[in-house]
Amino acid sequence: MTTPDAAPPGADAGTTFAVQQLGGDAPDGGCASAGMQSAIAVSGSKVAFASLATTPSTMTQTCVAMTGGTPQASPVPLWNVCYAESSSGGMYTTQLVTSQPYLEPTGVGLALDSKGNPTVAYTGEGTPPAAESCGSNALFTSTAQGSTFGTAVPVSQAAMGNPIVASGVATCASEQNICSSGDTTGLWPSIAFDPNDNAVIAFRDVHYGFATDDENESDVVLAEQSGGSYQLLTVDVGGGGRYNRVAFTPAGLPAVLQFNEHGLTSGVWMDRDTVGGSVAAQAADGGWAPPAQVSADQIQPQLGFGISSQGLYAAAYFDSVKSQLLYTQSMDGMTWSTPAAVDTNGATGFYPSLAFDPTGEPAIAYYRCSAQPADATSMNCNAPADGLYVARRVGTTWSIQVVRPVAGQSGAYDPDQVTDGLYPALAFVNGKIVVAYQVRSLDAVSMTNVPSWWVAEEQ
Repeated sequence: MTTPDAAPPGADAGTTFAVQQLGGDAPDGGCASAGMQSAIAVSGSKVAFASLATTPSTMTQTCVAMTGGTPQASPVPLWNVCYAESSSGGMYTTQLVTSQPYLEPTGVGLALDSKGNPTVAYTGEGTPPAAESCGSNALFTSTAQGSTFGTAVPVSQAAMGNPIVASGVATCASEQNICSSGDTTGLWPSIAFDPNDNAVIAFRDVHYGFATDDENESDVVLAEQSGGSYQLLTVDVGGGGRYNRVAFTPAGLPAVLQFNEHGLTSGVWMDRDTVGGSVAAQAADGGWAPPAQVSADQIQPQLGFGISSQGLYAAAYFDSVKSQLLYTQSMDGMTWSTPAAVDTNGATGFYPSLAFDPTGEPAIAYYRCSAQPADATSMNCNAPADGLYVARRVGTTWSIQVVRPVAGQSGAYDPDQVTDGLYPALAFVNGKIVVAYQVRSLDAVSMTNVPSWWVAEEQ
């Protein structure tokens, strides 16, 4: 059941947000244009974000074009992987973690361990670089203790010979046994720490990143940390792995929500562990349940996903046919409720991020493109009517509020003049909403949209 917006332009009465820009204090200024595909992590009162930032630089790589032929040198755009965290006085500090070549950015992961130390997971350039696809091709992590991120740790530079869960063995054999092979891997990483402070990372392996089959038959792989190293386990061989989100059940077992855009198996899918233990135990028959289809809908980036302390699985996504934000839930990860619209006001629900509030109810941050019907696939949005919104459920009712800067706040932007609310990352800190997101402003000279990275905190 959906409630209409409250007082114009949609904010719940009495809800105010303080905003501040992120990235400008990074030592080299290379994070001011971040906000792409943000991730959030919380530990106590500490809140942290990771994001990707555009740069004007490129890196020349030699690779084979998708049509085959002689390898060619090609310039690939460089993107910065950025990190921001809360500091004293209510401010945030930002730093550059690394720069990597991406033809198209495919997400960044972030988690805080029990001591509040951050680990960033990202797709980077492996050794050797991918032979048949340009851009980053391997999975890395970098961990900070104190204020400095350490040396990058290669997690998967070529997913070759990984154990495969029992439910995927037959499917892999029917796909010419290309599962867990190739040199293009590590895409769409999502990271979380288990109760023992071991990192678990879900990512996509697209094999060689070359032929159509590499996309259609890509794998979802889990990297599980143990004793300072990672073991890899292929948990789904059906062609999915986009927009991965990993979370733990109350029993400490991992579950992965991901999107498969291909063929008869397209839609949103759930992969979940049922036994825990070593990788060998998980790969055994029954270790991972067969993939469960959450929805057959076609979606756009990204997925909202969480598991509550009571064991409720909750998922949110933007239905690209209906141009609406949809929500579904499950008590076992297998049987899901019929997806229901949360916001029906125009083209709305882009880039959902889901978190549970202190009462255990789901909340979703998302971008509303327009309050009127619009072509969602072309993002024909209306700046005065678009914005960052948060939907919160109480019982069976969703209450929708717009997130706008406090009137007259120093350094804030005018939401009616910009595209605001892209790629939100939502959490609750001390019971209140904290959300990072991207704002794009039109530069009148270059006639290009200039991105910036922001955080809004409920007052």
